[in-house]
Amino acid sequence: MVGPVLDAGVLLFPAPGALAGQAAYLVGAILGVAVATGLYVGAGWGPGPRDGLMTGLAALGVPIAVARAGIELTVLGAGWALGGTVSVGTVRFAVSIGPLVARALPRLGVRPRPS
Repeated sequence: MVGPVLDAGVLLFPAPGALAGQAAYLVGAILGVAVATGLYVGAGWGPGPRDGLMTGLAALGVPIAVARAGIELTVLGAGWALGGTVSVGTVRFAVSIGPLVARALPRLGVRPRPS
């Protein structure tokens, strides 16, 4: 599903030229990732590798915001050390996704019905 959805997004959303448009896309993408994480983890569909580590650390008492931000900053550092590109957007994502996911999960998670 990822490929077709990305293809549709490329067709529907024009490439932003101005810096303001790029910033708007960045903010929208970060918010979209936070909402999507809240929806699929909160629905109990099973977390992926990063989200699994995040939820595992949360079960040990580490706040979700701290766990996710720490994971993203570790990945960012490792990617940079391996020769990857780090920019303002990369850093912005790494520091903001943790607090946003921490806010999204309790609001978007499925609540068990009382029996």
